Parts: sequence; structure tokens; C-alpha cells
Amino acid sequence: MRNDQRTFHIYDLKIAARKEGATKPTMIQVHDVWEQMRAAGRTYSIQAGEAVMLIGDININLAQQYAVVLLRLSDKLAPNSVYSDPVAGEFTVHEKVGDVGSDYACHVLISLAPEADLPNIYTCAVERVTGLAPGLVQRALSKFLHIEFNENADFFKYPSPGGGLNQNGEPRMDRCCPHVELRGRPSQSLVDDINNGRLSGISLIRAEAVTPVAGAPYLIREQSELKLAINRDNLPAQVWNSLQQTLNQNSGEYARAKVSYRVANSKRVVTVELNAATGEPLNSLYIEAFDIDNIFPPLAQSSATIVPRLITPAIPLFVQKRTI
Repeated sequence: MRNDQRTFHIYDLKIAARKEGATKPTMIQVHDVWEQMRAAGRTYSIQAGEAVMLIGDININLAQQYAVVLLRLSDKLAPNSVYSDPVAGEFTVHEKVGDVGSDYACHVLISLAPEADLPNIYTCAVERVTGLAPGLVQRALSKFLHIEFNENADFFKYPSPGGGLNQNGEPRMDRCCPHVELRGRPSQSLVDDINNGRLSGISLIRAEAVTPVAGAPYLIREQSELKLAINRDNLPAQVWNSLQQTLNQNSGEYARAKVSYRVANSKRVVTVELNAATGEPLNSLYIEAFDIDNIFPPLAQSSATIVPRLITPAIPLFVQKRTI
């Protein structure tokens, strides 16, 4: 990871709830919870308490309908920082002691307005930072909502879908604990390559119950792969859309899929693995992204506050990715 360059990956951020029929909060309501957590200095311990996550800084722009969240991770298990000057023969190790951990910071840009015709789904850009994976971003943002739900009996309330009145004659209210789901958005180059290239193989993959293989107790069954043949006489004009729909319809049995194709006007063959239900690429290489280059002064691996020289050029590129 270069200190004068950053990559932001684009995700569809979904505010979801496991309770059937639950009304979901808006992104503004969710943002307000994260702001409260930041102001109160609340933290989220992971890795058996050896690492701590927190919201280091947060900013909201109501005019342009976006928010910037700076997530930080302090990791006591990370290696000590080492600096050297070979010419001068200097070698310095900065040892962590007590509760001190190596700090990593990740900027997250979130639209405050949902995508057109997609309620509860918001465009989100996550800065790629070594040591702070998107999965951790999702866990932390959800955890702070969980904390608020457990500690505040008024969050999140909504009129009961079944109607009715409570003992005071008021409309009966229900509660749910919302959480955040991040789904990597397939890059336009991936979609174009599949639409314009030549499909060479499609496989549907499902997990299997762990059972020994007869005659070889050191081998166990792990997954099954269903290979599909391709009838080229019936290929649709937009292969990607049709493929995504087909994978989704079979995702109850086959959670993943592998798609191989030859890039148009090239001999290069690419194989990409997808989440069958969502079409999300399981390798970040195929997730939509944009880069910020020539950052000066160069960036450190963490910051106590949002870094304007990174975020200011990132905002226009982020806004272009929205359809609100």
C-alpha cells in the first residue's frame, strides 16, 4: 500500500433486519447513532480483547447527501513498528506496551439517500487499508447499532405491521435491531468483459456436510461443483443480467458460482467467483473501485481525524457512483 495513493472500493450498503416485516431506519437515523458512539468514545473489542475498533471521526454533508466515517482499529497483536537508516547504521524498534496497539484508519463514504428504486440500499465507498478489511468495517458499523439497540429502549421503534393498540390506547409499536450488509458492486469492466467476451465455463458450487470419503479417512467431503454446458445458439444480448438472475434463482442450493470467460479480442481467459445470491465478486479485484493518486503530504497508516487531502478529491468520484 503506497502512502501517496489510495483505492476506494464501491459497495451497496444495505440496512437490514432479521425480523420479518420490520421497518428499517433511514441512513440519517443510523448516522446519528454512529455520531453518538463517536462522541461517547464507545469501542468494540475483537480478537478476544486484543484489538479494539472505534469511530475516530465522522462528518455529514446534508447538502450533498453523504457522510464520511473514519473507522479505526488498534491492534495489540500487530508487529512492532521498525524504522531504520542503513546509511547511518540506525535501527529502531518501537515496542508496544500495555494496552497500546498498532493503529489503522479507514475512511468510509456513505450516501445518505438510497439508490433509486432500491429502498434501504445506499452507495458506499470503503478505503482499502491493510489490516482493516471491509468485513471488519461491516462488523463495526453493525455492532454500534447493536449497542444502541440494547441500551436505548426507544431505538428502533416502528408501528407494528399487525396494527392494534397497546394498553394505553396508542398504536402498538415493535422494535428491531438493524444491521449493515456490504455487497461489493461488480466492476463495469467485469460486466462488459462478460457481455462482450466468450463464456467458456460456468459452475455452481454448494457446501457439503463434512463426511469422510470411503476408503480414505484422511479425506473429507467439502463441496460439490455442478458444471454447466453453454448453448451458444441461445445466448442473450446482455449475458451478465441473465446470468445474475439465473445464479440468484439457484442460490438456495448453490451459494457460489465460478464463471470463466475469454476477454474479447484477447487470448486471456479469466475465472471469477461470485456470490450466487447477490452477484458480488468474491475477489476485490473485480469490485468497482476508484483511485486517488499523488496525495501530498503522504498518508500515514492511521489518523485521529478525517484527512481532507484524501477525502476532498474522493467525494466527486464517489458521488458519480450514485443513482439516487
